[in-house]
Amino acid sequence: MKMLRITGGLSLCLFALSLPTWGQQSLGDARLAASVAAAQKQYTDSFAGSPKLYNGPEYVDYAKRYHAQIGHQFFSAPDRQPGSVEYNNQVFNNLRLNYDVVLDQVVLQHPTSPLTMRLINEQMRAFTLNDHQFVRLVADSASRNVIRTGYYEVLVDSQVQLLAKRAKRQQEQIIDGKIDVAYFDIDELFIKKGGVYHLIRNKSSVVRLLADRNKEIQRYIQEHKLNFNKKQREAATVELLRYYSSLRS
Repeated sequence: MKMLRITGGLSLCLFALSLPTWGQQSLGDARLAASVAAAQKQYTDSFAGSPKLYNGPEYVDYAKRYHAQIGHQFFSAPDRQPGSVEYNNQVFNNLRLNYDVVLDQVVLQHPTSPLTMRLINEQMRAFTLNDHQFVRLVADSASRNVIRTGYYEVLVDSQVQLLAKRAKRQQEQIIDGKIDVAYFDIDELFIKKGGVYHLIRNKSSVVRLLADRNKEIQRYIQEHKLNFNKKQREAATVELLRYYSSLRS
């Protein structure tokens, strides 16, 4: 019943916006717009406990079994981050999420219990975490030699697409008879051009894909002193692809 009342309220607000107004039009429009915004937020929030979202298995923080740890298994930070998911053909906003890049799993705290859940990968299309946007790619016979099925961060999305596969290696070591663990980043970059994915290892693998504007690309690299060493490769590739896209727009 609550869902029906919210939906009906939103419909009334939208209907009211379509009616002609006389006198104090600006004030009336502002009030109606505020009512619509409030109804939309209430409608979205009503999905907070939806079984379409909270239907995954329990997530157990396996790092806690170690005596000590260096780093963590999550993307960006170990604490829950603000985000959203496109899950079960429904968009859910205003969530608190983690992304376990060792297991390639999105983790969600249940709102009414201490249970932490793993969202089912096959039901996830995309998600956001702070300002980072991720999509789920499914490798097929043409792409499986380059990419593997999983989540990829979208860094550039224009004529060509730049994607990052976020991952970490978990390394155990025994110290004084106790098992410790450390986590190391092993991210990879991919460019998708003309429907084909390419693994980016160095400067030449980027420049080769942009050969149709080779003179402009080489000049831009020199003038802006772009460095494609391991530490700066991602930032340099992002900047270069944005410039390349501007040439083709």
